[in-house]
Amino acid sequence: MEFFNQLWNNQPATVIGVGTATLVLLGFYIFLLNTYK
Repeated sequence: MEFFNQLWNNQPATVIGVGTATLVLLGFYIFLLNTYK
């Protein structure tokens, strides 16, 4: 947890970017799963 706190304090933009990218990829993956059932 300390690692995440340091990362958040040093580079909040990076944390937000990685989180957003993960959500987008996850949403795209679910979209593809639903399309090719």
